Amino acid sequence: MRMTFSAPSMNESGPKVADLAGQLLIITPTEYKTGIKTIHGDAEAVEVSLVNLDTNKSYESVLFFNVALRSALKQKIGQKVLARIGQGTAKPGKSAPWILLDATTDAAALAKANAFLASTPTPTATAPAAAVPAANGTITPEVAALLAQLGATKA
Repeated sequence: MRMTFSAPSMNESGPKVADLAGQLLIITPTEYKTGIKTIHGDAEAVEVSLVNLDTNKSYESVLFFNVALRSALKQKIGQKVLARIGQGTAKPGKSAPWILLDATTDAAALAKANAFLASTPTPTATAPAAAVPAANGTITPEVAALLAQLGATKA
């Protein structure tokens, strides 16, 4: 039996970094990837989900190969980063690198990002099967906090 295969997507449906220049973004790095096969050989990238607050478009599984973007986002896996993409200073004979410009000190940008997050439904978590009581039979503060997040009440 013969199977048909599709090649993996490499940002075909997502934006190019240049298209995001100057835009206010909420970037959520999801994974640091190595050994990605490209026409230039193996490469590294940070996979991100991003929301362009200026265009109200969201993108999943966007790969940033750029060294400066990778470096800035590698330590932020799982966190939300509020930034604009800009260009740094070019080295002789090279193009200016794409960099992240911190938007957390801009009150208007923070307000826009917080308004977006407040209007976005949060995924609902499934409740644990049963809370494990502490040795003395009471619920620990950590379990109580988790139950409160889930909307449960103490028994």
